[in-house]
Amino acid sequence: MQTLSLQLQSLRQRLNAVRSGTGLTASALWLAALVAPQALAAETVMPEPATPAQPRAASPTPESAPPEPAPQWHFTVAPYLWGAGIRGNVGHKTTGTQFVKSDFHDIARDLDVAAMTMGEARFGPYSLLADVMYIDTTTRTRLPDGAPAKHLNTDSKTFSAFLGGGYALLDDPALRLDAAGGIRVWYSSTTLSLHGGDAGGTSGSDSATWADLMAGLRGRYALAPSVWLSGWGMAGAGQSRADWDAAALVSWEFIPDIQAAVGYRAMGVNYRHDGFVYDMVQQGPLLGISGRF
Repeated sequence: MQTLSLQLQSLRQRLNAVRSGTGLTASALWLAALVAPQALAAETVMPEPATPAQPRAASPTPESAPPEPAPQWHFTVAPYLWGAGIRGNVGHKTTGTQFVKSDFHDIARDLDVAAMTMGEARFGPYSLLADVMYIDTTTRTRLPDGAPAKHLNTDSKTFSAFLGGGYALLDDPALRLDAAGGIRVWYSSTTLSLHGGDAGGTSGSDSATWADLMAGLRGRYALAPSVWLSGWGMAGAGQSRADWDAAALVSWEFIPDIQAAVGYRAMGVNYRHDGFVYDMVQQGPLLGISGRF
């Protein structure tokens, strides 16, 4: 910059000399006129001060995935009708053991009172289960030739309640499989009366209460968004010699959280103690409706 200032000062002196008649030619004057503006422009151009580097903005970090909703309790209540025929042996000390049966087409004639319902409370993979039923029937059975009587009338009142729990082994939108277990309590009161023949007029009443431990599997599979195939199979024993229960159902959700179900169920128990015999199998179609809340 100092050298450039000296050059400009020399140029000004030469121009003053021209003005005072030193004899410089006109071409020198033109050259000076051309160089002077460039030199002045060079004098005025100043290098721009370096600006400090700006820090780079941090790249935004991706937002973390929203947490999964906490599990909540869900409850299901399902009253149902079970058109079960019965077949098996009942007995008392006074009347002995007799074979009785009542088929599906006899239900309207033999059934007196029936009340049945299932329930489930589910929290995540855990569930509480209940199945309660009460059946009051009066059956009339023709005894085979050679029996001490011609007919056997059986007035039977049976109460059964299963209470237990389950844990989901598989649980996705299309398939759920639970391991389940619990206790089933039975109460049976029967009155047997023989009619006709040598033993006609003989009768007796007895009752018993017992409990069995049960374990098995329950599951459901989505055939369509609103159609489900479900079922269960459980077996056990305890105070009875054998106790089992199995069913297969098709359910249709015709209203949100309301389902209708139709299927087939069979269950049996074999209890014998001190002359009291209740060795029965009940099976038949099942129709029910369930609500979830």
